[in-house]
Amino acid sequence: MMRWFKQAWAHQWRLIPGARRGVIMVVLWSLALVVLWQLAWAPGKQRLQQAERAHAQELGLVGYLKSVSTGPSNAQQAVSVLTPAVLNARALAAGLRISGLQTRARQVDVSLEGEPAKLLDWLHALERDGAQLRSLQLQVAGEQLQAQLGLELDEDRAD
Repeated sequence: MMRWFKQAWAHQWRLIPGARRGVIMVVLWSLALVVLWQLAWAPGKQRLQQAERAHAQELGLVGYLKSVSTGPSNAQQAVSVLTPAVLNARALAAGLRISGLQTRARQVDVSLEGEPAKLLDWLHALERDGAQLRSLQLQVAGEQLQAQLGLELDEDRAD
């Protein structure tokens, strides 16, 4: 039966005029090349897109790390605006309550209280912005955390 089909196909092929057979062969070879190209191109294109996404994600992480880590120049600029008013505003924005604030020659003493997580985040942000902690005392009072800290200021900011 299979042999009969082959003979029938061969007979039909011979009945097609030579010019048309040539065109059909060119079309079939072109189609085969397009299929092979797609089979080779599609996986490579997928890998390229995955690499681009991974690269974009890494660039985002690099930007985040640069914004989180502060160099000495950034730290000096951030602390230069550290005043009692700024400390009070930052504490209020963080949901903390300042109970005492005293300024001495090159140091600011602050007493504040609030939720432990908020207080620790506030302290971390202060250090990240370049504030130099001279002293720190923490005490738990119920569900609140009380902190007494001394911040050191540069001489040009003591005015």
